[in-house]
Amino acid sequence: MAETNKHPLLLVDDEPEILFSLRGLLRRDFEIHTAQSGSEAIEVLKQQEIHVIMTDQRMPDMTGVQLLHRAAGEYPQAIRIVFTGYADIKAVIDAVNEGHIYRYITKPWNPDELPSVLREACGAYDRLVERQRLLRDLRTFLTKCLPLLQQLPEEGPRALVAAGADLLDRLEEVKS
Repeated sequence: MAETNKHPLLLVDDEPEILFSLRGLLRRDFEIHTAQSGSEAIEVLKQQEIHVIMTDQRMPDMTGVQLLHRAAGEYPQAIRIVFTGYADIKAVIDAVNEGHIYRYITKPWNPDELPSVLREACGAYDRLVERQRLLRDLRTFLTKCLPLLQQLPEEGPRALVAAGADLLDRLEEVKS
């Protein structure tokens, strides 16, 4: 996490007033980065580690869903949130199916609830990162243990080897 111990958020909206308002509301609890377009957001993602992306849906050139779809491929650990003032059910469905979003928030947002929602998203990020670290550690452990277990002469340990090899294969299939 950043030296400030605040989770870095990327807020994306083509309306500067919205970004100004969100920055004022959230700056105490989070490290805030902003972008006024999807392409500007991609540049921020290339330069900064971002834990949560919250984007407006309706923007020129690239919708929020398009941005989150791209982010899901290039920055899969980032938790993705869409917020919009338009009740467009197709946008909601697209956001879930294409952008793999964590949450859909409507504008105007509730200033008492939004920080809590974002803290929950940061918690989801922390759990994802910890899960990936544990999987890496388990892979490393099994990779080191299996050759040692294979050297044991008894049948019981050989069953452990087979179970360990099966577990290692299944871990390789788990998407990190």
